[in-house]
Formats: sequence, C-alpha cells, structure tokens
Amino acid sequence: MVPSIVHSDCGGEFKIVCYFSSWTGIHPEAKNCTHIVYTFARIEDDNTLTGVWNNPLKDFKSNKDPDLKVLLAVGGQDYAIKRANEMMSKDEYRQKFVISTTKLLRTHEFDGIDLNFEPSEALGPPSTSTPQLIEDRKKLSKLCKDLQEEYAEEAGRTGRSRLLLTVTISGIKKQLESRFDLQELAKCADWLNIQTYDYRGSRDKIAEHHSSLMQAINAESNEKDLNQDSAIKYIVNTGIEPWKLLVGLPAFGKKFRLTSDLHDLGSPATFVGSVPYTELCRNMMSGWQRVFLDDRKVPIMIKGDEVIGYDDLQSMELKINYAKEQRLSGIFIYPVNFDDSSGQSCNQGKFPIVSLVKRLTSNYTVSCVPLTTPPLNTTVAPKNRTKIITPKWKVPRPDYLPTGSGFIKHHPPRKPYNAGSLLTSMYASVCLHAICLFLLIV
Repeated sequence: MVPSIVHSDCGGEFKIVCYFSSWTGIHPEAKNCTHIVYTFARIEDDNTLTGVWNNPLKDFKSNKDPDLKVLLAVGGQDYAIKRANEMMSKDEYRQKFVISTTKLLRTHEFDGIDLNFEPSEALGPPSTSTPQLIEDRKKLSKLCKDLQEEYAEEAGRTGRSRLLLTVTISGIKKQLESRFDLQELAKCADWLNIQTYDYRGSRDKIAEHHSSLMQAINAESNEKDLNQDSAIKYIVNTGIEPWKLLVGLPAFGKKFRLTSDLHDLGSPATFVGSVPYTELCRNMMSGWQRVFLDDRKVPIMIKGDEVIGYDDLQSMELKINYAKEQRLSGIFIYPVNFDDSSGQSCNQGKFPIVSLVKRLTSNYTVSCVPLTTPPLNTTVAPKNRTKIITPKWKVPRPDYLPTGSGFIKHHPPRKPYNAGSLLTSMYASVCLHAICLFLLIV
C-alpha cells in the first residue's frame, strides 16, 4: 500500500481551470489559466486509455508559462461513460487502464488526469433518453484509489513530479448522496470539480435556469437543491474541506421554447439546446430582453416565445466572489472555447470570462481558516452595464406583478404605515415614560 501524498491546497493560489475542447482549435490564453484540461481521451475496447496522439498545449509550458499544468480528461459523453462502466467492472480491466494512463500522460507530457464521467449538455443532449452514469459509487472510488497509488509509486520510482488526479462530480444533492462516496474521493483526488450547472435541460418540460447561484424564492421541495449554494453547503457539511472543491462556471446558457400562453419561469416549454457565450452576446445586441433574477442571482433573456437562462459577467462575478468567500480552491470554466476568443462578439476583450476570473482572484490566496464567520454579502451585485428591458408578456396575468416586475411571482403587499397612528403611538410612549420618571422622583 502506497501512502497518500495528496495534500490540501489551502494557502495556495486560486485555481483557474480552463476546459479546452481539442477539436475546436481554439487555444485558451495560458497567462490567465493555472490549469488547462484537454478533452477528451477515450477508453479502448482493450481497456487502455488512448485517443491522443500529441499534446498541442505543451508549447505553452515550454515557451510561455512553465508553471501551467495541462491535464487530460477522460469521459464526457454517453459512449465514453458506458466504456468506463465496463472498464471498472473487473479488477483486471481497471488495472490495465490505470497502467495505460501513466504511459499516455508521460509520453505526451501531460501533468495529470481528470475523471469526468458527468455528461454535460454543453456538447449536445444525451444520445438516449436515459443518459449513461456511473451508478456504482464503489467503482469510481476504487478507480480513484488505484490511480492515486499508481501515480505515487511512479513518482517515487522515477523522481518526477507526481501526476495530478481530479474527479468531476455532480452538483445535485440527490445524485451526490446516491452515486458518489465523497469521503473516499476526497482522499484520493487532488480536488473535486463540482458541476454546478446543467441543473435543468433536455429532460425538463418547463423553462428554468440551469445554473442558479442561490435557491429560487418560490422553489418547491424537490427543486431547492438545484443551485450552486446548496451543492457547496451539502458537500462541506459532509466533512470535505472547502479547499478540495472547485465550482463550475458555464460558458453557455440553455434555451427553452414556451409552449403555452404562460410566460414565467416554470411555464411549459421544450428544450431547444445550449447557447455559447459568444451567441448570447450577439443576442443582447439584436433585441433580446434581459431580466436579472434577484433571488437566483443570475439573468435570463427573452425574445418572443424563447427563454434562455445563462450567466453574464455580472452573475459570474457573484459566483467568483462566492467561491472566495466559501474558501473554495478555485473555478473551472466549461468549456473555454465558448468564451469570446476573438473579443469581437461581446466587445469585452479577448476571453472575457477567463479574464474576469483572473482579475478578481489575482494575488488571492486560498484561505486555510475554516468558515466560521458569516460570509460576505453576495446579494449586492456589481454595477450592471447591460440595460435591463422589461419583457412584454403576451397575456396579462392578474396573479403576477404588473409590467416591470420580470418573472417574480406576486406577493401580497405589506400593510402601509399610517402616519397619524404612528405619531399618536410615539406621543403616548413619551407620556408614559414621563409619568414613570415622576413617580420615581416622588
């Protein structure tokens, strides 16, 4: 048994992990990323890791930033996850895979591996109505432990830096409880990437936001955990150190088409697809209406019968500040090729999402102090540079606030103050105090 050499990352730099889709040809700017994750390698029928013939990002390390770490992700979509399930079904299959990862990573000068068996609809909806998942929590824990021991042994034998090992997990409490042994994964992985997006998507028949920071004020009981805040608090409450966690920042929104005359979140709708950040920017310049959801801390945009829940720089800043306040280890951006690489679609400079994370965390050190004091106020949003246009609903709704209120349900107004009654009450209180003082003197 090789002892664990996975160390906590508190006291270190805030990680900015950029997921890079290799087939796009869009290379992230290494100066703003601490880690780049190259997607995706595949598991062959003989249970070896393959699908990568070179590391196109190694020049960044040799010529521009030698401290940059480049990891290789395995998983992604349904077929890869199905193969992962088969690979983990027998000890001999798993051991063959583990050994092959070391060879592939070292051959192409990668610094580690990310086990990403959580499919994301950013790359398209699942190929079947029932998406592939790693259902047996012990399988993933065993694989993680075997990889950790293999990388520790290889580093000790060769004198090279140990290969990094990260695991991407769900951001939904119900799935975290049933499908992941969080304690074991936290022991063997360098950190855990929490998929704090894809809370809504192709399996939903209503229009909703897929990456809320906070809980919706009118959330039903089965919806209260579909947000970043709930995921982080649940995981930390299980005993996982916050500096073992990274939260996902989606560079995409999700579009729904409303299918009834109701035009509020939760209305019947069909899922249309994912929308890259560059397209979201173009939408804002072509007549889409923007509404910021104060309870969820995220925006939506509306045009006709279509609604998109997404993140812009305002909501992203809130999420980044939240990660710092909660003592988390960093942010991962998924996928970075959806960011505005040219700077021409959004007029916010090149890679505005990555640049925002870098600017807000520059010279910031992850705190080792447990979170015992109330967090900073994330309810105060930074100055909004996007004009908020009130949506025009097709059908007046008497049970909702009038035009100008956005998608927020109506609540009965508080009883207004009566100025005369208030003054009378104050006068009576003063007289009572005077009488009491007089009796004490006498």
